[in-house]
Amino acid sequence: MPPESPVAAPPAQVESGARPVGEPLVEATGLTKSYLGTLALNKVDLTLYSGEIFGLVGPNGAGKTTLLRILATLTPPDEGQASICGLSLTSVREVRAVIGFMPDVLGVYDDMLVREYLEFFARASNIGETVLGFTIEETMRQVGIEHLADQPVDGLSRGMKQRLGLGRAILHKPRLLLLDEPASGLDPLARLELREILRQLQRSGATVLISSHVLEDLADMCDRIGVVTKGNLVCVEETRQLIQERGARRIRLRACARQDELFAFLERKAGIQGLRWDNEAVVFRYEEAKEEDLAALLREVVEQGFPLVSFSEDEATLESAYLNVTKAGKGWEVAT
Repeated sequence: MPPESPVAAPPAQVESGARPVGEPLVEATGLTKSYLGTLALNKVDLTLYSGEIFGLVGPNGAGKTTLLRILATLTPPDEGQASICGLSLTSVREVRAVIGFMPDVLGVYDDMLVREYLEFFARASNIGETVLGFTIEETMRQVGIEHLADQPVDGLSRGMKQRLGLGRAILHKPRLLLLDEPASGLDPLARLELREILRQLQRSGATVLISSHVLEDLADMCDRIGVVTKGNLVCVEETRQLIQERGARRIRLRACARQDELFAFLERKAGIQGLRWDNEAVVFRYEEAKEEDLAALLREVVEQGFPLVSFSEDEATLESAYLNVTKAGKGWEVAT
């Protein structure tokens, strides 16, 4: 019979509009890091609570990976300090025993079989011989690669290598899981399966910090979201509250002619931000506008003779909330 798994702490519960109920697992204050004079992380304070899934969003180069690497003890901060499970980051060996890290670019030993690869890292994590085989089999089942156990790693697709990397990160059942773009290369079905895997880990008591550009996934599974831009953690909010309070209002107009003139007209209007093209529609934010303000704007557009064929207000989403928080300007795109 397989050995009994240790009893995990119950997962934290989330109160609407409030921080997760649970003990702080990660406490970071003033984390700062520069590379050759370029500020990558600027005095970041962050607290993660036991049993929560926390999402990091931001454009490429915002500092998300730097923050993850600092917490993974791979990059020392220039300033500031942090603790994980009460352990200072300077206690490298002890911290690494309670964390799992999956980088954006996964390095693999191509000449190994999948089972051999996981066995190598299981032994590196000091998993005992009596549970070694069971742990490897359990992990392969958990990430859905048990049918690939005897396949060479170099023959795996990008998506299967992502699953293997996640398996490597959770072999030793870490208290904190750090994931940098884990959905990269995954098809839609695999992304859904990844969400369920992370929820299962959360239910077992693990805390997950995930950086991703797939905002739909983060909105679905994260308890809280942190927005990072230019090295600053500019916003930390409960996910539903962030979407409800900062996800509106984004207006979409489509005209059958004189589209460039319509764009130029809207550029000159006060209160309009984030003006851009989305296929044939003009999309913009109209912040702090009342219904009568929007009605007046539409009336003015019609009076100018622009042949509108559709008008709509986009549903509040994490994407629109993120763009509102970062105050993205004309021509922005979500980083991919």
